Amino acid sequence: MKYTVDIVTENKPGVLYRIAGLLTKRKINIERINAYAVKGNGISNIYFTADIDDKIVYTVVKQINKIIEVIEIKYHKVNY
Repeated sequence: MKYTVDIVTENKPGVLYRIAGLLTKRKINIERINAYAVKGNGISNIYFTADIDDKIVYTVVKQINKIIEVIEIKYHKVNY
């Protein structure tokens, strides 16, 4: 099933790399990604869409949330 994951992080080097690495280890392919810094406050937003098995989506989100710089994470199924 396709999911969109919305992540708010501290704007620090290596955060996107660690998120991508976590997905790579689970052989999850990112289909779309958008990452940008929020002007002036040291925060970044990262949005990605990927085909993630329903059985492991919660585990993947929980692992991403353990990254120290992650402030908030949400996910939802994509219906299209």
